[in-house]
Amino acid sequence: MGRLQDKVALVTGASGGIGAATVRALHREGARVVAADVTTGAGEKLAAELGCTFSKLDVTSEQDWKHVVADIVAQHGSLDVLVNAAGIEGDVVHGTPESTSLAEWRRVMSVNLDGTFLGCREALPVMKRRGAGSIINISSTVAYIATPNSTAYGASKAGVMQLTKSVALHGSLEGHRVRCNSVHPGIIATRMIESISAQLAQFNNVAVDDVARASMSRIPFGEAGRPEDVAELILFLASDESRYITGSEFSIDGGWRLMGRPKPANK
Repeated sequence: MGRLQDKVALVTGASGGIGAATVRALHREGARVVAADVTTGAGEKLAAELGCTFSKLDVTSEQDWKHVVADIVAQHGSLDVLVNAAGIEGDVVHGTPESTSLAEWRRVMSVNLDGTFLGCREALPVMKRRGAGSIINISSTVAYIATPNSTAYGASKAGVMQLTKSVALHGSLEGHRVRCNSVHPGIIATRMIESISAQLAQFNNVAVDDVARASMSRIPFGEAGRPEDVAELILFLASDESRYITGSEFSIDGGWRLMGRPKPANK
């Protein structure tokens, strides 16, 4: 018997590094996983490999959310775990409070914050009918610090942290045990981190390897985390092992946040 035996789980952003690793971890522990992403391809291939269901889901679409959750309930009868892992970084070097366009602000917010809100909203009534469930929202270590060059991204991830607490309290009322917690990755070896490193390298006119070395120098553990590291934390929060944990945030960053933030470059 796995730690999530026969639980039904929905993972968004299943094509991404953390999303894909989470799909694998939950499936390994016996969950009936629905892997969801806005594009077919990697997520669909992963689902086929594992024998899971794949659902095309644009997390910014209210109708997509309603359709996917209704399909899950029709097919499986319940939804026990939701992992909101879909996210985008936006402009991380020119996205200052002065230079960020309203269109860019809305684009980042629509995926990172609106998408997480819609997922929570659609999952809550299904989970409340069963009296229990676990929602795990992926925030970021930057939710705790200023992000003057990536204003929209930082604000969206801080919003996810606060939203998580509101969902957690709401889900615990009237005798329900719908838990909600946020996971805050630091520098994890994913496509998003590769994209951020490339943006920073171009902005500073240096090699990508130089950016990577500078980043590693600020992590006490001295290396980037793996998507699997984050997935194992998500697995714990999805399982009954964390049955008494809700409304909490979990940093997974190799100690990066302990080092503080360097003074931003003026360019």
